[in-house]
Amino acid sequence: MLKRIKIADLALVADVDLEFGEGLVVLTGETGAGKSIVVTALSLALGERADREYVRHGADKGIIEAVFDVSRMTPDYRKEFAELVSDNQLYVFREIARDGNSKVRINGRPATLAQLRAATAPIAEILGQHANQMLMNEENHLDFLDNFAALGDLRRLVADCFHRWKKSAGELAGIKARRDQLAKERELLLFQKNEIAKAKIRVGEEEELNEEKKILDSARTLMASAATIKELIEGEENSLSTLLVLAQKELDRMARIDRHLETRASELAGMGYQLDDLRAGIEQYASSIQDDPRRIEEINLRLDEIYNLKKKYGGSEEAILDSLEAISRKQAEGPPDIDGYIDDLTRQTEKEREGYAQHAHSLSDTRKKAADYLQKLVVKELKELAIDNGGFELEFVYEDDPDGVIIDQRAVKPSPRGLEQARILFSANPGEPLKSLVKTASGGEISRVLLALKSAEKKNNKLRHSLLVFDEVDSGIGGRTAVEVGRKLKRLSADSQLLVVTHLHQIAREADDHYLAEKTGGRGRRVTIDVRKLEPAEIETELRRMVALPER
Repeated sequence: MLKRIKIADLALVADVDLEFGEGLVVLTGETGAGKSIVVTALSLALGERADREYVRHGADKGIIEAVFDVSRMTPDYRKEFAELVSDNQLYVFREIARDGNSKVRINGRPATLAQLRAATAPIAEILGQHANQMLMNEENHLDFLDNFAALGDLRRLVADCFHRWKKSAGELAGIKARRDQLAKERELLLFQKNEIAKAKIRVGEEEELNEEKKILDSARTLMASAATIKELIEGEENSLSTLLVLAQKELDRMARIDRHLETRASELAGMGYQLDDLRAGIEQYASSIQDDPRRIEEINLRLDEIYNLKKKYGGSEEAILDSLEAISRKQAEGPPDIDGYIDDLTRQTEKEREGYAQHAHSLSDTRKKAADYLQKLVVKELKELAIDNGGFELEFVYEDDPDGVIIDQRAVKPSPRGLEQARILFSANPGEPLKSLVKTASGGEISRVLLALKSAEKKNNKLRHSLLVFDEVDSGIGGRTAVEVGRKLKRLSADSQLLVVTHLHQIAREADDHYLAEKTGGRGRRVTIDVRKLEPAEIETELRRMVALPER
C-alpha cells in the first residue's frame, strides 16, 4: 500500500506532502482543480517515463518521493527485492530535471527506470480512462483473462518458446536459402568455366583477328593498288622497268668513258633487280588476297565472342584466363557441409515447435477453465453493480493457418500470446443476446464491467496488487448505479488499498479518508494546486458541493 507521497515543483504543485491509510481513499475537487496530478506523480513513482515539461515553471527540477508498505507482499517478492526493501518499506525518490539529467533512487540506491518498474509493478496498478479504452479494444481482452488467472509466468514461458521456435525456424530458412544460393553459385561457376574453356581464348588472338579483318575488309582496294603498282612497274609505255632500262644504257655508256661511274652503274643495275623482286612480290601478294565474306563473318563472330567474355571477366584476354584459373580454384575447394547442419537445425526447430505447442496447449486449457470461472464471478459482480441478469462471456477466437499448431483437430496460427485471441461478449439486459462488448456497451457499462473484472481478479488472486488506483473510471454513471459502484469499491478496499479520483458524491461517501484538490492564487497571484486531507467537519461541505447543494 501507499503510505506517503511527497510532490514538489511538479506541474502547478509547489509542495504537497500526503500520508495515506488503508481502505478506500477518495480524491475530489472541482473540474480542472488538479486531481489527476496525484495520479501523475504516483505513476512517475511507479516508473513511468517523465517529460521535462512536468517541471514547474521557474524550478530546475521536480521531485516525487513515495513510501510503500510491502509487508503484505508475497515472500517471493520480498526475497527478490530484498536489497531494495528496508523494514517492509520501499522508498522511491524520483527527480525530474529540466535539463534532462533525471535521477531515480530506491531506498537511497541509484536505480534505472526498468528496475523501478520491476519493483513497483506487483505493488500497484493504475486504472484510468486508458483502462476503459483498453477494454474497448478486443485485442486487450485476453490480457484481462490472463491477469485474472495470474497466467503471467505461463504466458511468458509460451512467449519464450515461441521466440526460440521462430528463431530456429528463421535460422533454418536462412541456411536453406544459403544452401540453394551456394548450389546456384556452383552451377554458375561450372557454366563460366565451360564457357571460357570452350572459347579457347589465346592472348594476342584479338589483335591478330583485327589485323586480318582489316585486310579482308579492304581486299578489293588492295588488289586494285597491286594492279596499279604492277602496271607502273611493267607497263608498255613509260613504265618503271622501261625507264630504268633506258637509264641503265645511258649510265653504262658514261661508265665506259669514265671508269668512276662503274659503281653507279652497278647500283642502278641492282635497282633493276630490286624492281623485278618488287614486281614479283606484288604479284604474289595480289594473288594471296582473298575476297571472302564468309571469313569476315567468322572473324566478326569470334571478335564478338571475345568482346563478351572480356566484358564479363575483366576486360582483357589475360583477365579472362585469370578468371578461368580462379574459378578452377574455387571448384577445387568443394562445397561446405551444410546438409548436416540443416539436419541438426531441422531437429532443433521441430523440438522447439513441440515445446511451444505443449506449453501453448497448457495455456489454452488453463484459459478455458479460468474463463468459465471468470464469467461466473463477473456476472455476480455485475448484479452488485446494478446490472441485474446481465450476460458476460469470453469467446475464444482462432485464426486458421495450414502450417500452424493443431488444437481440437484444427490448425491455428500460433503467436507469442498463445493459440487464441479472446473477445468479451456482453448483454446488459435480460433476454438480449450476447454481443461484442466493444460494439454494444455504453460508457457507464464499460466502467462497471471494468470494475467487475478487477473485483473478480482480486477474489481470484488477492495479493496481486496491494494498491489499486481508479482515476475517474466512473464516468457515465450516476444515481443508484453510482451508489452500487461506491459500495463495490468499499468492499474491494477490504483487502486492498484503493485510491479513487472521482466526481461522484455517492462514491465519496464510502471513503475511509477524503482528500481535496483545489487551486489557490489567481487575480495577479501565481496559481498553485494544493491537495489536503479533509477533516470530518469539512467532508460534508465537500459532499454538498459535489451534489451542488448550497452551503449551510
